[in-house]
This record gives sequence, C-alpha cells and structure tokens, in this order.
Amino acid sequence: MRADESTYCKPKGRITMTKLLKNCWDIKQCGRESGGAKVTELGECIAAIEGLGHSCWAIAGTLCGGVVQGSVAQKERNCVACEVYKLYHRTLGSKAKEFVAQFPEEEQKYDAMLLERMRKNRS
Repeated sequence: MRADESTYCKPKGRITMTKLLKNCWDIKQCGRESGGAKVTELGECIAAIEGLGHSCWAIAGTLCGGVVQGSVAQKERNCVACEVYKLYHRTLGSKAKEFVAQFPEEEQKYDAMLLERMRKNRS
C-alpha cells in the first residue's frame, strides 16, 4: 500500500481509498483493522468493524495503547490528547470538513450514535 492510501473498513467489506485521511488504525498502527497483524491476538477493533475509523473516540471499548479504553466518558481524557481526535473531531478537528465531505456514510453513523446517546441521556 502506498503512503497516501488508507484502508477503510466498512461492516460489509474492505476497500482501499487513495485519500490522505487515514483511519485511526493507520495513524496509531495498532494492527487491529480487518486483516491486521494483531487481530488474532487482540481481536478486530470495534472502530474497524463498525466502519468508524475516523470517529473512534465516540465508540466504547476501543483498545488504544494496548489498554481497553472503556466507555466514551471514561476514555475522554485520553481521546482529547490523541492525534486522531485532533484531526477528525467534528467541531475541533483540523480535517473535519474534509472528512465529512469524503466519508458521508461514516458521518451518518456518527450522527446517529450521537442522537441515540442524547436520547438515552434524556430518559
């Protein structure tokens, strides 16, 4: 794979897109993407399974730095310091607008997660 390619996993399969917007597993080099070096040992990451490689901070149970990060609230401190968050967070990220334009399906999933979380918090 070329340096400017990123593997983007969707729940239904794996495609390669030539874009400079890398997924979290490409940035963090965790090896937990579909077919990654550490999938046998640690399992495939929920961000890869759900096709949310640019929105990993919004998902409970990711494994960053070899440690399960827990709930979204529990991992917030680690995530705000992370380069993936700094790139793609929808209001703070330096590449948020590019991301939204290039990955509309992931953006829809992200929005749906946030709406569901808000509904649960109101209950």
